[in-house]
Amino acid sequence: MRTHRVNIDQAKDQLSDLIAAAAEGGEVIIVQDNKPLARLVSATDAPAYKSLPPTSAEFSSEEESLAWDSDGWENVA
Repeated sequence: MRTHRVNIDQAKDQLSDLIAAAAEGGEVIIVQDNKPLARLVSATDAPAYKSLPPTSAEFSSEEESLAWDSDGWENVA
């Protein structure tokens, strides 16, 4: 699997191309100040998902106020 590293500004400008590269089996690491922010992999690449599964820290919680700033979330649970 070929890996591309791009900074966040490049990713904004080339997002459709980066998604296409990931869909074709590549991997895209989006960085800011040389720190990884996000990784794009093919949605059908199960081993890639298993190699770095999501953690609970990647999702908001009831205690995280930003998760509830928008209207309409009061009835979602």
